[in-house]
Amino acid sequence: MKKISLIAAIALALSPFIIAAFLFSSQSNIGGNQNYTEKVYVAIEEEGRVGVVDTASRKIIKSIDLSEVQNGRFVGYTTHNVQVAPNGKIVLVTANVKRGVMGESESNNEDVSDGFYDKVFFIDPKTDTVTGSLPIEIDSHLAHVVINDAGTRAYVVSQEKGVLYSIDLTNKKIEKSISIGEKSEPHGLRLSPDNSKLYVALIGGKAIAEVNLKNYSVLEYPLSGAVIQTAVTSDGNYVFGSVYDAKKVAWINTLTNEQGYIDLPLDAKGSVQLYATPDSKYLYVVNQGYYFDQPIGNTVYRIDIGQKKVDQVIPAGDAPHGIVVDTAGRFVYVTNLLSKDMSVIDAQSNKEVARIKIGEMPNGISIWNKDMGGTP
Repeated sequence: MKKISLIAAIALALSPFIIAAFLFSSQSNIGGNQNYTEKVYVAIEEEGRVGVVDTASRKIIKSIDLSEVQNGRFVGYTTHNVQVAPNGKIVLVTANVKRGVMGESESNNEDVSDGFYDKVFFIDPKTDTVTGSLPIEIDSHLAHVVINDAGTRAYVVSQEKGVLYSIDLTNKKIEKSISIGEKSEPHGLRLSPDNSKLYVALIGGKAIAEVNLKNYSVLEYPLSGAVIQTAVTSDGNYVFGSVYDAKKVAWINTLTNEQGYIDLPLDAKGSVQLYATPDSKYLYVVNQGYYFDQPIGNTVYRIDIGQKKVDQVIPAGDAPHGIVVDTAGRFVYVTNLLSKDMSVIDAQSNKEVARIKIGEMPNGISIWNKDMGGTP
């Protein structure tokens, strides 16, 4: 365990009101007034923050701390996933209560997660400030979150509980809980382009779950291993899943229900997130490894969807994890867990053109654009 930090000492010694003031001041804004065309939001998991990067300058312009004071106690979070609404009006973050009080000492066995809820936080992209949060469950391990096109409803999964939650964003409340299955371990998810279905990656269930959002029925497509994340092409014709332990990418043709696999290179370490280009021609897949005692990867694969094969291998940082393609299809952004940075890949040359320092364990990633809204 980590030693008690200065922040922890302050948190334990001072009144909640002073701590709250400290937290407010920690919302550092390097960029000053908001006047940006495009921003990348990154969940910095081990720091409990969300980093905001201006794509023009390729610099961090704000760091949003999600730490709170609850009942006189300082509560920190691990920020796992972040998602910008397609209409660009809200940003959601899944945040799980951190074990221990801001880096407890080894002699302190108190568990701060007891009695505190994992949450979904709401951020206003106009000001990049937290506007509220919604408690979900205790010890739920909230994984990924997605938002419908209208920005009225969000869907978040609890990996620990095996549950999908439908959130009414107008009233900021849970409207429905759907069981995906005991020990199914739902993790990543994506919406179909018409918002009628959800495709959920099941780590424990070794499948992609298709959730019909009209009646919340669940149909599973069994696969050969643990599925970490899904991707859906913008034309809606294909759904993909990263099958981590099989070193493959699974595909489903939504028009014919035909299924198959795309083999990754023999030296693949294990794929996590994946994202299709806006023209539905290519799929970018991170080669992370690291999880489940696998060697660490440092590349990104590009798959030709028509040919169903890898046609580019692109060097990136250590343990690339999160990935997103901008709405114009010009750049690919990749979070690298272990090198603590973000790779910028030119989608024309398929070369890394920049590396931006982010922080400890940068994880989920999403893009906001002033004119085009958020990446789905």
